[in-house]
Amino acid sequence: MSGARSKAIVRIGVLCGIFGCAGPPVEGPPDLVLISVDGLRADRLAAYGGPSGARAPTPRLNALAAGGLVVQDHHAGANESLFSHAVMLSGRPVSELAAPRYASFVLPEAALLLPEVLALYGYRSGAFVAGGHVRGAYGFDQGFEVYEDSADFGSFFHTVPLALDWLAEGPSGPRFTFLHGYDTHRPYLHAGPIYHAFEPDYSGPVDGWTDRVDTERIVNGAHHPDFVPDHLLHAAGDTLLDPGGYARLRAHAAVCPGVPLSAADQAHLLAHYDSGALAADLQVGRFIEALEASGRWAHTLVVITADHGEDLGDHGLYNHRSTLRDSTTRVPMILTGGALPAALRGQRLEGLSGAIDLVPTLLAAAGAAPPAGLRGLDLLAAAAGAGLPADRMIVQEGVLPQISGLLGPHRLVLEGVPLDSALLDLALEAAPLGGPHLQLYDRAADPAEQVEGSALQPEAAEDARAALLEWRRRLERSEAAGVQPQDPALQAILKARGYW
Repeated sequence: MSGARSKAIVRIGVLCGIFGCAGPPVEGPPDLVLISVDGLRADRLAAYGGPSGARAPTPRLNALAAGGLVVQDHHAGANESLFSHAVMLSGRPVSELAAPRYASFVLPEAALLLPEVLALYGYRSGAFVAGGHVRGAYGFDQGFEVYEDSADFGSFFHTVPLALDWLAEGPSGPRFTFLHGYDTHRPYLHAGPIYHAFEPDYSGPVDGWTDRVDTERIVNGAHHPDFVPDHLLHAAGDTLLDPGGYARLRAHAAVCPGVPLSAADQAHLLAHYDSGALAADLQVGRFIEALEASGRWAHTLVVITADHGEDLGDHGLYNHRSTLRDSTTRVPMILTGGALPAALRGQRLEGLSGAIDLVPTLLAAAGAAPPAGLRGLDLLAAAAGAGLPADRMIVQEGVLPQISGLLGPHRLVLEGVPLDSALLDLALEAAPLGGPHLQLYDRAADPAEQVEGSALQPEAAEDARAALLEWRRRLERSEAAGVQPQDPALQAILKARGYW
């Protein structure tokens, strides 16, 4: 028996001795499952204050949360699928992986991803993702035995059966499964068995939209059907939907009134989003039930999270790339499964956590030593011990010139300077608080983050500024400049979905 395997068995035995385990202990490290519900806001789950009862869009996830460990204030590493999943699978900030440029970012071969580390401990890894910006061609396939990404911005309806087929295959041994779907991602029209689960009697303009970028034409409660989104020229010679075009959309709206959306129209957009959440919930529930029926559930640790949320008009726009706020970065983090220590079931972990905590948590569960450079924390150990540090800062790096730091109840946002600019630290240090570039929000007093609060809380603002500067100065910046996929079929898919 290898040393790594024996250490894993000892670790599981110790955890069972401390916390108690349901059923007889299973020899060897647990199976690990990471489920990323692309675009799912935390506040659409009852566990995070979202709808409950008949209006709940995630009944199965709610049940899993009730019997699992809920990480209360968890945040993505960015506000877009490519950047966010890079943090999720590496445990490193975006700027440490490659140059943080949206038009060229690709995970380089030098990036060490979770499945590569798990392979050293006997794990076989399979990824079943719904295409788009989580395709293997962006560097995500490193370390995976199987990386199935053929779905066209698809849903869990496409990926769950493939994952279950792979799990049913031999040989035995610990598995890491990465499962992903775009069910809740804009434009909230993705394929699935449920379309109008909520508000089926609505009659209005929303259901007449056919262009997949129509949601990118909404600003401040009005739809602008004549607005043409910007594209930028990629380094490889291709075009990419430019998130910087949101500024042009706002300027367009200042002189063109557009078509006002009624409260019913906006509520129906939310109903579309929730229908996507229900479709994802149905398929994730199907996956969980199959694990239970197969007997794998008893020795599996499942993590359910998301890579970003959706603003849904909270800050004027219907997308996720335009802002760094709770609406686009606060996402669920639920740990469940038979391998979750019994004492942690039904519990909540308070304090700030982020996507950088996922890799350390799963490696610890596997009995694997973390590689150098990880900054995240083992959430299971935090929940079983002293909790999360009150003074830690969680950072998101946006695809626009934006960076946000969370410290306690406060969020500090710097806008207007590219992440790879040599002037960013100077701007962070010198920009006036409360001005157009540097703003503070009190998430406790102002959960919607609508009111700039540095004038009322200058000490908190300066503390957040100092903490974000310290975080920046500790960065091991990467200059790796990838080139995004040049496969014509992939480019056609991305262009059709509003990216290329």
